[in-house]
Amino acid sequence: MLEVRDITAAYTSAIIIEKVSLDLGAGEIKAVLGRNGVGKSTLMKCIAGVLPARNGTVSLRGEDLPVSAAHRARLGVAYVPQGREIFPRLTTIENIEVAAHACGHDAHDAVESAFEQFPALRERAHVMGGNLSGGQQQILAIARALALRPSVMILDEPTEGIQPSIIMEIQGILRDLNRSEGVTILLAEQNLDFVSGLAQECYLMNKGRMEQQMPMADIQSNPQLVQEMLGV
Repeated sequence: MLEVRDITAAYTSAIIIEKVSLDLGAGEIKAVLGRNGVGKSTLMKCIAGVLPARNGTVSLRGEDLPVSAAHRARLGVAYVPQGREIFPRLTTIENIEVAAHACGHDAHDAVESAFEQFPALRERAHVMGGNLSGGQQQILAIARALALRPSVMILDEPTEGIQPSIIMEIQGILRDLNRSEGVTILLAEQNLDFVSGLAQECYLMNKGRMEQQMPMADIQSNPQLVQEMLGV
């Protein structure tokens, strides 16, 4: 479904990630794990098209994706960035409508679908995005991404700044999306408990490179590796 090959990216002259590769099959959930500062967010931005890669390719169903994030979104790659980045001065409804319009989908249908999947958002329909709690903003960010009707969803640190009860709710939302709609999911995370309830496999990232790929069960049974790669 999604293939990333030898991606290298930099900010000005500083190389952040170098020759990073990964792949996801249709309907899979995989995670990129690593401490802060190892390049996870840079990788997610490159896959989404938010940050142009210096080298390497990103392909969907065997076809190289265009450079721009807008084109990638229209082709089915949805991105939920670190910090959520919902529109704070738009209402919940307007946030979803903007995303649907951007990809040529019916805005009313997108809003109704979001409210069916996330009933808590219906209660906050006319609340400005900036007035939602952190957990509500994260759920809205996921709903906004789904308004693109994606085949692949990329989430960067979805548990950051979220209270534990909402983290479990978000875990359930992503699991249901994967099972009921077949959405392929790539997560960049540090929260091992969250990832363990979702991903089948993980990539371990350190200093801008992929160091290992392994089944989720293997990393759970290796506390020394967890301490080394995640510091927990």
